[in-house]
Order: sequence, then structure tokens, then C-alpha cells
Amino acid sequence: MMRARHFIAVVLLLALPGIAVADIATTQALQQALQRLEKAQRSGPPIPPATLSGLHSSLRMMTSDQVNPVLFQVDRAIFNARLAGLREQRQQAAEQDRLSGLRQQVQSLTRQHQALQNEYGKLREQLASKTMSGARTQHLQAEIQQQQQMLQSEEQRLAGLAQQQGATPIPGVAASPLTTQPGYGKALMVYAQVRAASDGVHVTMPVNSLFGSDTRLSADGKQRLQAISGILKQTAASEILVRVAPQPLGANVATQRAETILRTLRHNGIPGTVLALATGVGLSSGTAELLLVNASPTP
Repeated sequence: MMRARHFIAVVLLLALPGIAVADIATTQALQQALQRLEKAQRSGPPIPPATLSGLHSSLRMMTSDQVNPVLFQVDRAIFNARLAGLREQRQQAAEQDRLSGLRQQVQSLTRQHQALQNEYGKLREQLASKTMSGARTQHLQAEIQQQQQMLQSEEQRLAGLAQQQGATPIPGVAASPLTTQPGYGKALMVYAQVRAASDGVHVTMPVNSLFGSDTRLSADGKQRLQAISGILKQTAASEILVRVAPQPLGANVATQRAETILRTLRHNGIPGTVLALATGVGLSSGTAELLLVNASPTP
């Protein structure tokens, strides 16, 4: 098709009147214009129809005016301007293509960034879940340890039930022979360690067998004090001193626990006139004690 257009242009060039008198420079300039148009058609995307029509029109004018150097130069300038416009259009189109490619790259990077953000969020959730799981595991381990301690206390109490004829004394506390203790001492040994001394009968038990982690009695502690209260009613103690060792939670907590024990004994029927608080200084850490002063079996 391009060869056909070139052939038509050459025919026009040779057929127009006055061609014989055209100078060689004008003829060469016209041939160069034809070659530039053909090169533009070969080297780039298709030329828009309106632009191509304008270039052909300029070539026809150059062909017809080649015998008139002044008009030929005007026609040649118009052709060059239109060809320069074509180059600018192609440059703008190439720039638009480049910008379009950059926009696509930005969109792709944006999607990748969002995907990475989502993955990062998932990883943080997994880390938080593992952290919470670790915290729950530590909490469960603490509960298991507490349950083990309670189980050990219960095993000690059951061992006392199985040995009502001779209970094992508390480690570190020298127990007096059963023959020197009052009769109710054997019953108390089921729930506590009993030691008869010159100042009275010492009824000692672990604090954790009565309380949890605060100043409130546990369910086992309530049952233990209720049973002990029933036995204490068989005595004629002139005074029952309630003592709690101050370690490890401090003297204030020890006093509150002693008050809780005293109130519970009074609620279980022990006369308030014989109940009193006493300092826990000197007791082994983690123990509570009832000191029965001038105690003897009730008639």
C-alpha cells in the first residue's frame, strides 16, 4: 500500500506542468519529504487518518508548487510542521503508555503492600494468641499447684482419720504423749495437730487448709472449723486464743484471718466470752493456732 502511495506521488511529480524547469534542489527536497513520510509510516504505529491526509495534501501542494520556489518553501514548512506534530503525537502516546505502565506497577505494588499488611496482621494475631495461650498455661499450672497443695492437705487429714489411735505430730513441733493430753485431744487430732503444754493445749493447723489466697475461708476450711467447734464445745476452757502466723502475707492479713476464724467459731456456737485474739508472733510460718487455756473435758 505504501509503494502504491509512493508511485502515485512520483507520477504526480512527473506529470505536473513545469516539472522540466524545476531545479534539482527542489526535486531532491520533494523526494526527501516522500522518504520521510514513508519512514514515519514504517517506524511507528499507524498514522491517524486525519494526520496522514494532511501530510498527503502538503506533498501534493509541494509537487504543484515546485516550479515556484517561494510557494514551495511555504508548502515544505507546512509539511515539516505536520510531520513534527506527528512525532509529538507519538511521543505523547509513548509517554501515556509509560505512565499507564507505571500506574499498573503502582497498583500492583499497592496490592502487594496490602497483602503484606494482611499477612502481618495475621502473624500478630497468632503471636497474641500464643502469648494468651502461654498466660493461660501459666495460670493453669498455678491452679494445678494449688490443687496439689490442697490435695496434700486432704491426704494429711485422711491420714489422721486412719490413725485416730495415734496421730503424727506436726514436723518441728514436739507433741506430748497422748496420755498427757485430755480426752478430746484425740478427736482434735483428726483435724489438727495437738500439743499439751504448761500454758494450755495448742491446736495447730496449716493456714492453707483453712484459707485460699485471701482472708476468706475455703469450703474445706469451713468444714474443718465446724468440726473443731463441735469438739471444743466438750471442753471447759476458760479462754480460747486465736493466733495466725504473720508470714508470708504480713501482720495485717494475719490479723484479718484470725478475726475470720474467731467469728466462725462464735457462729458455730463457741461462746464469745471465751474467744480472744492473740499475736501470732513465734508461730511457724503458714500456721494458725487455737490455744485452749485451762481446758478440761466437760462433765
